[in-house]
Amino acid sequence: MVSRLAFWLTPRYRVVSVAPRGDSPYQVDAVDLVGVLRQFGFASPVLIGERRGCVVATVVAAWYPDRLAGLILVDAEYDPPPGESIEERALRDCPPDWPRLRRAITCPLAEMSSSATSFAAEVDAFLDGLKATLP
Repeated sequence: MVSRLAFWLTPRYRVVSVAPRGDSPYQVDAVDLVGVLRQFGFASPVLIGERRGCVVATVVAAWYPDRLAGLILVDAEYDPPPGESIEERALRDCPPDWPRLRRAITCPLAEMSSSATSFAAEVDAFLDGLKATLP
């Protein structure tokens, strides 16, 4: 879905796609992402994360909440280790600003259509909802 979103955004916005190193801690990928943002000169970007990238984007948002224009999370994935809750893992992995960031996330930008009958229809519904929120 993110590739379709990037395709739609590219004519109007500067889009850079970042692939993580692999099976590394979220913080390592977040440091890499911050480096990419600096290298490309993004002063106030909107981060878009899909699946594991949602956690990486959220960590960056927790570290630098005043330096982002927005955060779009698509199909978030966050698996805590066995015996540990998502809350415990999030509080351990994220910096002290995590509770403040969590309170700031009050509603989603766009929701999948519950009436969509296929994945393609869900993607189209998501993109239509997102388009309505962007300038």
